[in-house]
Amino acid sequence: MQLDRDAIEEFKQIYQREYGKRLSEAEAVEFGTRLIGLVKVVYGENLPKVLFDKQHKKANN
Repeated sequence: MQLDRDAIEEFKQIYQREYGKRLSEAEAVEFGTRLIGLVKVVYGENLPKVLFDKQHKKANN
């Protein structure tokens, strides 16, 4: 799964706010991708439909 630029920037902002550390672009991509993988393992096919709808809506705007 590829993270789009907006998602990477949002992740970097959240990470800095929560942990007080700025991430490089590469770190943000790696950590964000790992987080998505973890969420998929936990939720599997039951991942809330809302998340996919939101992502689809962003992609089409």
